[in-house]
This record gives sequence, structure tokens and C-alpha cells, in this order.
Amino acid sequence: MPMLSPLISFSRRLLCRQQVEKELDDEVRSHLALLTEQNVEEGMTSQEAVRAAKIELGGIEQVKEEIRAVRTGAWLDTLLQDTRYSIRMLTKAPAVTLIIVLTLALGIGANNAIFGIVNAFLLRPLPVRDPEQITVLAIQQRDSPIGSSGFAYPEFVDFRKQAETFSSIFAIVMNTVQMSSKGDADQCFANYVSRDFFGALGVTPSAGRLFLPDEGETLGEPLIAVLGYSYWQRRFHGDASVVGTQIKINSKTATIIGVVQRRFQGMYSIAETDVYLPLSAISIDESPNVFWNNRDRRGLLVFGRLAPGVGLRQAQNSLDVIAGRLAEQYPATDKWFTVRAVPEKLARPIPYANRAFVAISGLFLLLAVFVLLLACMNVENIMLVRGTARQREMAILAALGAGRARLIRRMLTESIVLAILGGIAGMILGAWVDHLASSLRLRTIPLHVDATFDWRLFAFGIGCALATGIIVGLLPALRASAADVNSILQESGQRNSAGVNAISLRHFLVVAQVAGSLTLLVAAGLFLRSLQKVQTLRLGFDPNHVLNVIVDPHEVGYDESRTTAFYREIESRVRALPGVESASVASYVPMGGYPSTASIFIQGRITPPGQQAPLVLFNRIDPPYFQTMQVTLLRGRNFLDSDDGTAPAVAIINQTMASSFWPHEDPIGKRFRMRSDTAPLLEVVGVTSDGKYGTVNEDAQAFFYVPIAQNFVSKRALQIRTLVPPESLATSVEQQISELAPDLSVVDIETMRQSLEGALGFFAFRMAAIFAGVIGMVGLILAVVGVYGVVSFSASQRTREIGIRLALGATSRDILHLVWKQGVRLVIIGVIVGTIAAWCLTRAMAHVFAGVSTNDPLTYITVAILMSGVGLVACWIPARRAMLVNPMVALRYE
Repeated sequence: MPMLSPLISFSRRLLCRQQVEKELDDEVRSHLALLTEQNVEEGMTSQEAVRAAKIELGGIEQVKEEIRAVRTGAWLDTLLQDTRYSIRMLTKAPAVTLIIVLTLALGIGANNAIFGIVNAFLLRPLPVRDPEQITVLAIQQRDSPIGSSGFAYPEFVDFRKQAETFSSIFAIVMNTVQMSSKGDADQCFANYVSRDFFGALGVTPSAGRLFLPDEGETLGEPLIAVLGYSYWQRRFHGDASVVGTQIKINSKTATIIGVVQRRFQGMYSIAETDVYLPLSAISIDESPNVFWNNRDRRGLLVFGRLAPGVGLRQAQNSLDVIAGRLAEQYPATDKWFTVRAVPEKLARPIPYANRAFVAISGLFLLLAVFVLLLACMNVENIMLVRGTARQREMAILAALGAGRARLIRRMLTESIVLAILGGIAGMILGAWVDHLASSLRLRTIPLHVDATFDWRLFAFGIGCALATGIIVGLLPALRASAADVNSILQESGQRNSAGVNAISLRHFLVVAQVAGSLTLLVAAGLFLRSLQKVQTLRLGFDPNHVLNVIVDPHEVGYDESRTTAFYREIESRVRALPGVESASVASYVPMGGYPSTASIFIQGRITPPGQQAPLVLFNRIDPPYFQTMQVTLLRGRNFLDSDDGTAPAVAIINQTMASSFWPHEDPIGKRFRMRSDTAPLLEVVGVTSDGKYGTVNEDAQAFFYVPIAQNFVSKRALQIRTLVPPESLATSVEQQISELAPDLSVVDIETMRQSLEGALGFFAFRMAAIFAGVIGMVGLILAVVGVYGVVSFSASQRTREIGIRLALGATSRDILHLVWKQGVRLVIIGVIVGTIAAWCLTRAMAHVFAGVSTNDPLTYITVAILMSGVGLVACWIPARRAMLVNPMVALRYE
């Protein structure tokens, strides 16, 4: 019933206000009727009399507005008075105020920091015209576990011509290029864009101009470039005179025509584009004719702007019609693909991975909310103690005529002031954490976190602060304002001990704090264990003592024969370096990028009608690859130098592919085709062990290798196994490349261990473990402070009892045991409750852990011991202090 009192009081005030309004209306109408009657007697018509009466009276609504203005001014005066009073009360106890503000800053700061990152990745719209109209055209092979793929250029053109529900359809190809200016060269993240890319988005230049609507898809046109704003600032120091100058892009002369606007960093919120190039300038491994005309070379990422008045469902229907039409016209390449229109925000970071990304973001926001709840419980305990100590103050105010609502409002104002101070400190802390995240860069991925402070972050921070202020202040305010005035005033200044209900409530909050902290620590422990597990997973190769060097001779104009000769010579030179055990080349590095895929057609088997050929990942390698990477060859033979373009096509498969396509058969000698059922047959000559190919936590999947001499690719990874620390050979390898091809730059050089720390390796697990660990430790600190505060306050409230016990012969050990066991009981109950809560929570998080069960006993036992030990120490400190109480001082004080 006490909890309903504010609601009842509010209802009464509302009814009174309505009554006052009714009485006001009645009074004004009576005056209006009287004036009207007088005007009629003076000879006016009825309408003239009413009009004149209203003018004389000043209007009913004007009178009401004047009364309301007076009331509003009085309310504002009261609010300002309560705020000034709250500030004075807070400055009287600066230590307590500081503790509360810092506690709330931790809770609100954790939420603001994580929300800032989520806002940057998922919520902030693209800085373009009408961003809600931008959609991603996500193409995916039906029933494919690999995820979304790109469009082939002919497919993109077909959709652009036929999709009338879109005002514009545009595309990009992401790649790295070598940019040279005044003798300095570096690797840049480039977007090759289709015509009208900037026009469709409504992006404006910061300097110069952007591509015109008819530029970008005509072969042979002059090469032009538009710089990204950040790259322009970083490389050219924001010099506007760079517009019109010439640079080298992959050894080709290009003219800088402009710089994009400051806020636009590209179509992906997590990657910052350095340079924009026209699609006609794309640097590809195949001949230009293959890119422009081949329908199975899918590399275009396609976007669309909805036409005015067109909804997403209508646009999707048109895409389905076009996809069906193309499937009939080109069954070999388009039959098994679907295309979905996905709002741009819902397609981050990539369309078919959005749900997992949102789920992980929601998980960390939930953990941050746990921290805020722990902070609220901590502050709630302090506010309850303050409320108990201020009951006499409330009683005096009540005796002077202050109503209960007035008392509640005064204490709520104090808690909201505290929460706003904590919110400001929390927003500063969150902005600092987001700034650290914004400075994070990966070697192989142009990761960029645009965690700029905006109105969403401000609104979120203020909302957290206000909600926190109400949460932590309402209950203490209700309890303090509900105390009996007479009984409190009759105590004649004696210290008012807390009631049984207040003590029980504080004990409940401590148990909840311990339980919540243990839940956070268990989640953090599982993330840490998950990181440990993935770091010890069997990768299928040995990543130690391997140096990866990625180059692309095509960037400097090398043709196929010259590229082949370059790699043959550089391998020979590298093998001759001191400390090198072996060297090989491959088209991609495991977990360093996405491998190629191909449809597989088994010889002698017909793909059933209505089914599609399976997609399988593969890598192009040379014969020394298995020795360099130490991949186990289980059966058959390795590739030979004679397996070149003139020899029969061969392949080596892994165990999963062997068991999937030839179960209970010997796969050696079997044949299959890749990409089409009319392609040349490949003979299986060997079987390797399984491994990790795309991501570190992927399930076992089919995979095969083909000789790079039979499947040419220009961009390759030179992989070197060393007898010395691999990073020590980086300079020597770069020197050999420079001597052999002076104009060729190294795309990337890093050890295999460094590569595994990338986005497809351990990076996500490491960041998750760090975030969860920090959140868990903050929760632990808050729980320890809460336990210490309650036990310490309880001991101080029992000072007189302790003094009497000591006077009657109790030993210091007895006092220690008396005070300590109360806190121990709360900690033990909290650990038990927290273990159950952690088990329930982590079961819902099972999909984000790798290699570890949510019931992992080691994690639960370790966290329980840690929580118990720290909690017991927090209980022991105030118990130890109580043990040293002088009985004479305690009794004299009481």
C-alpha cells in the first residue's frame, strides 16, 4: 500500500485540477452571460452582444492561459528551489557525492561506450541524400552456406535496365591499389564505382568535382580519381591544389579530379575508402573481356535507390520478376540465385550476417545494462542510508506543512541531480572509450569506427541518467517521506536506526549485486575461455615461423608469362636467404581473406532436376605449399612441377570433400569439373587433412587445391617458413622484390600469427573477451563496494550493541565473527543465485562462444571462488574495524 500512495496523491491532484478547470469555465461563462445580457439591454443584437462581451472579458482561453502561466511559473520556481537545495545538501557530503557520481559514471559510461559503437555500425544513417531510400541488392545462391556473393557485370546491367521501381541502381568493387605520388607509393583501399554513383547518393565534393553521370563504364576513357576526405588529409594534408595533379594507380597515370565530402567514407560503415576510381579502370586478374561479359565472375556489390512512392515490397516483387526472367534466359549461371532488396541499415556489415551482428551487439548492450543495474543497486543502498539518516529532516518539513508529494519531489530532485552529474561523467568516459575504438586499425582491413558524438548518443546518455535518477531515488524518497512524524520528532535528536524492512531491502540489493556481478564474470570467463580454445584449435597447418608477403605484379602491368617468371625467380631468391626453410605461393592466406568458390560436377553423376550443384571452396597453390604450411597429405601424391598448363588438370581434396562426394570409396583417381558441367575434368591425385579456411571457428567443410600453374592468378601470397623469427626476414624479402621489380609495391607483409589476429581470425574473440572482461571487472568492483558499504553501515549502526557486548566480556574474535558472518551469508546467497542466473543467461548466448560449453565447470568454479574470496575480504575489512571498537567510547557516544 505505501507504494500506491504517490499514485493516489497524483490521481487526487489530477481530479482537483480538473475540478478547478470546470469551476473556472463556469465562472467565466457566468460573467460572459451577464455582459451579454447588459449589451442586449443597450440595444445590440444577440451576435453583437456576445462578440462585445467576449472582447470585454478578454476571451475564455486567454484567461485560462494567464492562470496556467502563473501555475507554471510557480512550478518552475519550486523546481529551481529544490535543485538549489539539492546542490547544497550534496556539497555537505562531498565524499559520498563523489562516490555516487563515479559509480553512476561507470554504469552509464559502459552503456554509452557500447551504444556508441553500435550506433556507429548499425544506427547512424549514411551521410547521403534521403538515406532511408537506399537499399542493398543482396544476391545469394539458394541453400548455400557460404553467404552472399556479388553480381556479375552483365547481371548488374540487366537489373539496372529492368528495375523500374528504383530511380537508380549503382555498384562498387572493393580492392586495394598501389598509389604513387611524387615518388612515394602506398597501398590504398579503393572503390571502383559505376556511373552515377555519386549522383545517386547525392554526395557533394569538398574540393574539385566528382564523377559525372556518364563517366565510369566506358573502356579506354582517361583514368581519373576522387580522393576520400580522410586520405586527402592524411596523405596530402588537405591541400586543395592537389586537384588536377597526376598520380600513378597501379603504374597507370591518373588525374585527381576531386575530394568527397568530409562525412562520406564509403558505402560501408566499418571500412573507410581512400580513393574512388571509375569501374572502367578496374584492375582484375582476367582480361577485361571476362569482367564485362562473363556472367559467373561475380564481384560487384550492388545498391539501389527506391523510386519516389515505391515501397520495399513493391521493389522486391519487381526484383523477383527480373530474377525469374534472367533464370530462364541464362539457366547455367542465374538459375539458382535469389536477389533481395534489404534496407541499407539492415544489411550491415553484410546482408546475410546482419542478424548475427545485431545479436552480438544486443548481447553486449545487455551486459552493459547489467553493469548499470549494479551501479543503481549500489547507489540505491547509499540513498536508502541517506534517506534513513534524513528522516528527521523530512519530519520537520512535514510538520511545517510540506505534503508528501513535495517531500518526494525534493528527494527525487536530489537523485536526478546526482544522476545527471554521473551521466555527464559517463558520457565523457564513453566518448573516451569510443575514441580509442575509433583509432583501432587492422593491418589488412581498413576498419573504421565512426563513433562521433551525435544526438543519439546524447539522448541515450540523458535517458540513462534520468531513468537512473528516478530508479535510485524513488524508493528512498517513498520510505523517507512515509515515516511517522511524531515518533521521529519524539526521539529528541537520537540517532534513528533503520527499520527491519529497510535493512532487509539493503540486504536484498547486496545479494542482487553479488549475483549480477557473478553473472557478468561468468560471461566474461566464457568469452576468455572461448578465445583460449580457438587459439588452440587444430587449424590444419602450422602458423608458427611463417611470413606472408602479398604482391600483385598485374598492378605494374605484368602479363601472365612475365608474372609467372617473376614468382619463379622471387621464390628462388627467397629460398637462398639465410634462415629460410621453404617457400611457396598461393592465391590466398587461410583466415586472411575469402577463398575462391566453384560449383562442383562429379563425373558420371547427373545433378537431379530442381537441385543445384554444390559450391566448394578452393585454393591455388604450387608444389612446395604443403611443405611450407605443413599440411598433412594423407593419401596420394603432391602436385609436381610438371602439373602445368600442358598437363592433365589435377586436384587435391580434403577429408570432408572425400567423405561427402565419394563416401566409402577411394577418391584417388576420381574426376570432377569446376564451375560448369562442360569444363575440363580434374583428377583427384591426393587427400589432405581437414583445416580452417575462411574463418577460425567454421565447421568442417569440403575444400580442394588446384595447381596455380594450371589456374593462373596474378595476386599471390608468397609464404616463407623460417628457422629464425619470421619478422626478421621482412626487410630482406622486400629488398629482393624491389631488386627484381623496382616499381612493384608489397600489398601486405606480416607473419602468419599476425594474420590470424585479423578480423577472420582471433580478432573478434579477443575484442569480445576484452569487452566482457572489462564489464565483468567493473561489475565486480561495484559489487565489492556494495558489500563493503552495507556491512560497514550495519556495523556502525550496531556500535552501541558492540560496546555493550565488549563491556560484558565478549572478545574481539566474537565481534569479528558477529559482523563478518552477516556479510558472508549475503555473499554466499548471492553466489548461489548468481550461478543460477549465469547458467540461464549463458544458455541463450551459446551461439557466440566457440569451442567451449556454456556449462563449462572450470569457468563457474573459478568465478565462484573469485567472487567469494573478494566478497569475503570486503566483509572482513569493516568487521576488523568493528573488532577494534573501544566499549567506553561506544557507550559514551550512544
